[in-house]
Formats: sequence, structure tokens, C-alpha cells
Amino acid sequence: MRGLEGQPRVMVCPRCGQPISYVERQRRGSQVYYLAVHYEGYERGPDGRVRKRVRKCYLGPAEYIEVSKLHSDLGLTLKGLTEEGRERDYMEALVRSVRDRIRGGRLTAEGARELAAVFSRFSEELKELARELGEYAAGEAAKEAINETVAKSQPLKAPPMTSQPQATEARQGEGRHTGPPQCSCG
Repeated sequence: MRGLEGQPRVMVCPRCGQPISYVERQRRGSQVYYLAVHYEGYERGPDGRVRKRVRKCYLGPAEYIEVSKLHSDLGLTLKGLTEEGRERDYMEALVRSVRDRIRGGRLTAEGARELAAVFSRFSEELKELARELGEYAAGEAAKEAINETVAKSQPLKAPPMTSQPQATEARQGEGRHTGPPQCSCG
């Protein structure tokens, strides 16, 4: 779960409310399941080795296949907690479902009146929500632009001139180092 363009965001676990270190994806058969992994420091195991201590919270499957079968008349495929854009997908599926029921003659007059009343009631709320979302997106875009400007690499400057001569030759055996950095803490 990334936050998003450029800047990492702390994800909070919907189960326990603690920050998520990363999300683990496990496949079992044809289904994919997600777990939130919480890093909790280090511990010494029974064999004396130091290991990371983590705690995992089950976040559910990528898709709720069996439950979705019960909502297939609405065109819904229920998705797991980690799936981005599920609100949008649910709303689009519900709109398609109502239109399909109208066109296919599978909606009673009473059902049509009820849905019309609900949609009328939500019409103003959805317009207000759309306005709020636009303002929020503009504010977030401005924050991202500021962060992007601050995070851009700065041009390299020449090192300051010193009055003492500097060594420019590599000593014997000190060629280009391509391996991992060597620890100097002993």
C-alpha cells in the first residue's frame, strides 16, 4: 500500500489501528489474501540468533468470491480492505445494475419510486461530496507539489578550496569499490 506519488504515507491497520510496516500477500489456491505486518523490534530466539519480531493482522481476501455471488444481481464484486477504488467500483456497479433492471423490465413501479426517492435525496449530498473531494484533491496536489519541489536534488557545488594540497592519486589496492560498505565498528 503505497501512498502515493513520491511521498510515503503511514498506513494504519484497519484491524488494530497501528501503523503498518508492509502488506504481505499470500496465495492459497486461486484466492489471494492480505496481511498487515507490524514491525515490533528485535528479539533473541532460542537458538541465540537475533530476529525481527513482527505481528500480523489478517486483512482478508482480495475479493470475496462466495459472498459476491449473493450480490451478483447488483453487479457487485465485493473487494478486500486493501483494494484501491472499491467505493468508486461499488457506486458504478450499482448505477449499472439499476439501469440494467430498468432496461430489462426487472424493476417494479414501487421499486422504481423508492430508488427515485433515494437518488433524489442523495443528489444534493453527492454534489456536496463532489465539491469537497475537489477541494481536498486540490489541497493534496498543492502539498505534493511543495514536497516535490523540496525533495528535488539540488545542483552540485564545487568543493571549497583549501590551502593544503589534496591527494589525487589512489593508493595501491584502492580501486573502485563495488561491494557493500564495510563496517568500521569492529
